[in-house]
Amino acid sequence: EDAAWAHAVSPLVSFSLSLLDLHTKNLADAAEQSEAGHRILINDDKLFPMAKGCEHGPETRECYFEPLTNCKLSDVDDYETADPKSTKIKILSKPDEEYDRSVRTLYTSDSIWFRKVKDMYSWTGLGFNSQHSTIHMTAACLAYYFRVKPWLRKEIDERLRRNIPLDLNPQRTIGVPIRRSDKCRRHAIEGSAPGEMECPPLEEYLKKVKEFLAFDPRIENVIVTSEDKSACDEFLEVLKKELPSLRVIQNIGDVQQGTGSGSKLEAYTEGSSNAQVVASALTSLHMHMRARYFVLTSKSTWTSTIAVMARVYGFASEVIVFDIGPNKNTFAHLARRGCA
Repeated sequence: EDAAWAHAVSPLVSFSLSLLDLHTKNLADAAEQSEAGHRILINDDKLFPMAKGCEHGPETRECYFEPLTNCKLSDVDDYETADPKSTKIKILSKPDEEYDRSVRTLYTSDSIWFRKVKDMYSWTGLGFNSQHSTIHMTAACLAYYFRVKPWLRKEIDERLRRNIPLDLNPQRTIGVPIRRSDKCRRHAIEGSAPGEMECPPLEEYLKKVKEFLAFDPRIENVIVTSEDKSACDEFLEVLKKELPSLRVIQNIGDVQQGTGSGSKLEAYTEGSSNAQVVASALTSLHMHMRARYFVLTSKSTWTSTIAVMARVYGFASEVIVFDIGPNKNTFAHLARRGCA
């Protein structure tokens, strides 16, 4: 899921949180608000590869998710005819250009990756305490982004009811979201992105599961998900042999397309749709909200997202994460430690 989700989620991390404090419906109202009220998120109406052939709406992210905002480029200043020397508007075109926070600023880029901004939440004025730490703001940002459309919410709910046992205790559950396939270097998946990491052997996942069991003998369940069916099946066999007392929870009906590049699904999984990939991925995310302990690799934006969301919105308290491998990404440190 990484290739598709990383491109969709990353821009949100740097600027969509403005919506959480923007209690206005148009620019006229925004002009009367505080400094935070001047931050307007422009909705991206570009085609979303995973929405190709959407049966529920436009072929954008709004096929699956609620709109981020009603604001459009036509709502902002006429920057195309603005005086380059104007002190009221500043146009940034390069990622390394710095904001002048005293003037209205527009940043635009064709890059699929967002520009990194230090102290990205300082504009909120909330400070960094237990209630408004970076991880809480990041998780809130992700939760806002993942507000699914009613049809998808219904689909995910049905899958969760089918997959989650009624007696599952999150405090006694391990989550193992395995990210492999095209994430691994030297993979041979045609049409997919190059591998980014040396994928840890499944034995490393098993080793950490055993360490959790030694730490907390009350653990009863392990939730295992992956886009890579072969890796998932292999790990399940190892669990059955090495830890037969653990109850294994799976995402029944998961497409397991064998790649993070869901936009080219038709090349990998016969008879499946992009909508099924999205439903599968989000079902896995919600399943892992029922775990306290995690074994993952934070090089994956997707598994880091799971850990961040579990720390803030999960059903268990005091989440603990084993990150296997010297990896990092945009919010890997939040996934591993959960600190501000």
